[in-house]
Amino acid sequence: ARALEIAQVIADNGPIAVRQAKKAVSWGSETDLETGMALAIEAYNVTVTTDDRLEGVRAFNEKRKPRFQGK
Repeated sequence: ARALEIAQVIADNGPIAVRQAKKAVSWGSETDLETGMALAIEAYNVTVTTDDRLEGVRAFNEKRKPRFQGK
């Protein structure tokens, strides 16, 4: 039951951000620190320009649940 709760928390986040985080963790765990940090920065750069990131910031400021659309 706890695993499903954790999975739901992850699934409630923006799909682009989740995908990039999974990629950074997966690939980063198999490399040295410098390469891992480069992968994390690359993942951040992909997500920072998305509509979902803006929606997340807006939702936080408006104290509401975000409505991510994968864009």
